[in-house]
Amino acid sequence: MNIKEQLNNLTIRKIMNIVEINKSIMELNYKKEQLKNEVDIIQEQIYFLANLRESQRPSEDDEERIYKLEGKSLFDQMFGGTD
Repeated sequence: MNIKEQLNNLTIRKIMNIVEINKSIMELNYKKEQLKNEVDIIQEQIYFLANLRESQRPSEDDEERIYKLEGKSLFDQMFGGTD
């Protein structure tokens, strides 16, 4: 093999390595984008559940009503027994 052929082979190997590296970079960027999308979806779910939790917390009025009912029997609570 002459020097020119050896240089061509080296250049081809170098190009293939660059192509393989670029392919790997593209694959990693694709995976990174997929993971970013998954994180965004999970974050949306967390926000939804946090808002749901806040909406289900008793308000001050609810707490007052619960406090008033704590000392009453179930019958009194259901049928408005004596106060």
